[in-house]
Amino acid sequence: MRKTAAYIGLDVGSSGCKAAVLDRDGNILIEKRREYGFEYPSKGRVELNPVTVWSCVKEVLTDIAQEKCDCEIRMIAVSSIGEAMVMVDENDKVLYNGIMYLDERGPETVRQVDEAVGVDEMHRITGLPPRMFYSLNRILWMQKNEPQILEKTAHYFLFEDYITYMLSGKRLVSQSTASKTWMMDVKKLEWSEKIGKIFRVPLERFSKIVQIGTIAGNIRTELAKEIGLSETVQVIVGCHDQCAATLGSGCVAGGDVAAGEGSTESLNLVVNREKLTDDFWNLDVCLEPYIVPGTYMVPVGQHTHGTSLRWFANQFAKDLKGMQTPTKSVYDMLNEICAPDAGEVFFLPYLTRANLMDGANRSLGVFLGMEVGTTREILYRALLEGVSFETRLCLDILKSSNLPVERMVAAGGCSKSELLMQMKADVLGCDVAILKNADAGISALAMICAVADGVYSSYEEAAEQFIGITRKYCMREKLHDVYSVKYEKYKIIRETMKKLYAQI
Repeated sequence: MRKTAAYIGLDVGSSGCKAAVLDRDGNILIEKRREYGFEYPSKGRVELNPVTVWSCVKEVLTDIAQEKCDCEIRMIAVSSIGEAMVMVDENDKVLYNGIMYLDERGPETVRQVDEAVGVDEMHRITGLPPRMFYSLNRILWMQKNEPQILEKTAHYFLFEDYITYMLSGKRLVSQSTASKTWMMDVKKLEWSEKIGKIFRVPLERFSKIVQIGTIAGNIRTELAKEIGLSETVQVIVGCHDQCAATLGSGCVAGGDVAAGEGSTESLNLVVNREKLTDDFWNLDVCLEPYIVPGTYMVPVGQHTHGTSLRWFANQFAKDLKGMQTPTKSVYDMLNEICAPDAGEVFFLPYLTRANLMDGANRSLGVFLGMEVGTTREILYRALLEGVSFETRLCLDILKSSNLPVERMVAAGGCSKSELLMQMKADVLGCDVAILKNADAGISALAMICAVADGVYSSYEEAAEQFIGITRKYCMREKLHDVYSVKYEKYKIIRETMKKLYAQI
């Protein structure tokens, strides 16, 4: 009797990697993970070591292979963080750590691009507004500061196609991940020869851009033997992690919004190609090719969303961290002691100068309005309100675009917090549905495999089987009115701090 078909979804994030085996109905059969962390070689520099990441990937896949499972693992697909590059020499030796989105080096590169091409023209070519953390900016910085590394580089990868390459030996990158470089033509879905020529970037050293779901080939024989997987497992081209989170939230139609509630927060709006009018290009937002052909994703968000919560726990809740149990995290305990009202205390969640939505905003994080009676519990409440107000700012941008916003589905680690999700519903003024499977990206990768395997004819059909809603947080009108008043104050504080930091 033939075993049930199953698929591995492998998500490579900024703080760890996780892999899960799902069957054709979307049930998680096995799940494993490993944690790693950023490296901080000097002030303002934030890096991720590709060697460490690959080692952890092999460990989670080995763990999965050792588990007894009455299924046939047929395919594996990878999602990952965007922008950060992996540079290797002709022997595939890693030459440099990935420069992360939180890294502050090279703000002058945006001006360099503007002078050479014009940021408006770059936006129309690549779909990306000017930001300092794209791959192109890192290359421009290295041309000036680390030219010897670029001279040795035989191949450029992003983390998605680096892991795909290490699994299969094929250099293929998805359209969604390639778009995060600031070097891909978002309409033609290919590398921009114009950008490569102007900035002296050898685009032929990057992976070939292909459609999500493309079959790269079988897992490398020697790797299969090392980690214990079958040599018949096929490697499928995955996608950018936010793209995966959006599909895994069941968002397949124009107007669907997925809220990725992780270390970063991304509100990802699915848009049909015909809805992209000339007015869209006046917005300071990104356009990313989506999984369903003919659609794009418009992501808006904040870099230090879950990062703000983790920072607070590390700095102000060390006593609670020591009391954690397998069933109760430090965040659960913080939620239990959280003050019912933050009063006039505000928090700006800008724990990096790399501002996702406003490249001109150089503000840093701040608690404002503290007095002698301000407690840890009040500060935590203010922090949750601050990240929620930033979410509302992002949603307001989407609404101002005249693009349809029909419904919101949240997934990711922070979506497990009942306190934060109810606050989001009240602040935003809309209901927030929570996925049954919080790891939406993992589900999406299995869906991509299942469609590539011919089990489902479309992503719409796969979503009907894979996606389930476990809870819905309904907006409470009275609280929404209260938060709306405070939100107006928050916007004034935000603009004031922006002007202040522009002067110092």
